[in-house]
Amino acid sequence: VQEHTHVTSFERAILSPAATTPSLSVSASPDQLPVLRSLIRTVAAHYALSLSRLSDLVLAADEAATILISRALPFSTLTCTFDGNVATVQVILSTTTTGQITTSTSSFIWHVLDTLADGVVLEQVPPTLPEKNWMATITLTKALQAGS
Repeated sequence: VQEHTHVTSFERAILSPAATTPSLSVSASPDQLPVLRSLIRTVAAHYALSLSRLSDLVLAADEAATILISRALPFSTLTCTFDGNVATVQVILSTTTTGQITTSTSSFIWHVLDTLADGVVLEQVPPTLPEKNWMATITLTKALQAGS
């Protein structure tokens, strides 16, 4: 007896993360952090991460999202995109901000991000005229093997 199951496009993206780039946009507000953590936990679980490395990635993404949300324009969205290959998985978080994020790479929060992720990059695009908003992206990279 063959069992038939209906697979949604979101589930298909999760089931074959290499074939697609899962992405989600939510309101850039703290009340959306549980949704974001759930997405990251679900998608990242399909990569070859140990439970502790998966937990580290979820915590790093939560911290990065909190940084972005604290600087996000009112009513803006926070987008979370995944990218992965045989060696790493990346969580890419971006939003429109009120100004440049001045978090120092020597600050405590940046140290936490560096400890939880194997790579952390903050990219910022200054406003262009007549646009007056900054775009900020934090990319977190986690190696799939503990020795990497």
